[in-house]
Amino acid sequence: MTFQEVFREIKREKIPENLTVKCIDDAYDFHEQVFIPFRTELRANNLTSLMPHYRGEQKNGWDIVSGIFRSPLDKLSNSEGKNLEKLAIIEFENIITTKIGDNILRTIFNHKTYGKDWDLLFQAQHGGIKTTLTDWTAYIINALYFATEFSSNKEIENADAQLWCLMVPEKNIISDSDFFIKKSIYEMNPYNLENFYLLNPSIFVDNVYERIFEYRMYKQSGRFLALPNDYCNIPINKNDMFKDILFQIRIPKEYKESIRQSLTKKGITRERLFAVENPTHDKLIKDINCKIFKLE
Repeated sequence: MTFQEVFREIKREKIPENLTVKCIDDAYDFHEQVFIPFRTELRANNLTSLMPHYRGEQKNGWDIVSGIFRSPLDKLSNSEGKNLEKLAIIEFENIITTKIGDNILRTIFNHKTYGKDWDLLFQAQHGGIKTTLTDWTAYIINALYFATEFSSNKEIENADAQLWCLMVPEKNIISDSDFFIKKSIYEMNPYNLENFYLLNPSIFVDNVYERIFEYRMYKQSGRFLALPNDYCNIPINKNDMFKDILFQIRIPKEYKESIRQSLTKKGITRERLFAVENPTHDKLIKDINCKIFKLE
């Protein structure tokens, strides 16, 4: 059998069809009894080593697409999106340091070639600026919160939600750890990527609550999927690159409220996953998005 045939045989054996979550325990079970054993079996057969990462979305059927390419910006080309991203990050740094203060943004990696660029991107993403990054987490329970979070939009609230599991090859995971020796995040140009990466930046914990955008990264255990320039505008779930390693899990609408209640009992709340939200700061972010992306 070829590599692909063995891989797909293990996939058929380990990953059920029509994945559905109806309670917290279902989510834990998928992580511990489906995706981790899938990873283990692949490694036992000397195939690629994959690590599960999760993303929650409030409506089943939504594409996985970064903020820059969501409606009404979905007609942007990949190059137009990357150019606007760079302008947005420049504006983000200028507005945040001018209106809030220099100490709000972290500078620990500014001495690296692209350290400042990446850190601004990470913080801007968590602040709400439109970027080409998408948010992921290694913790399925955090993703479940974002999938089932209450929406005042009745169409969304009354729709099924979804979880995504992306089994990321370890060779594409980059962090500040020395466990896997790889090229540093901060030596790669974020505006000129040729491959996709799951980025797990470290958090500088000293007085992290003072750096409000890094604090959100810390609270959510945030990780980021960065796509190469050539296909950063294509929804991840419609890209053949990911078809064998991406799994969709449906959350029926009738279970969303009971899941929310269970999450609250476990302390998984908006207050836990977000830094203190500030309407003034939120308005600054909205104004930046409006200025750069010509939004109303």
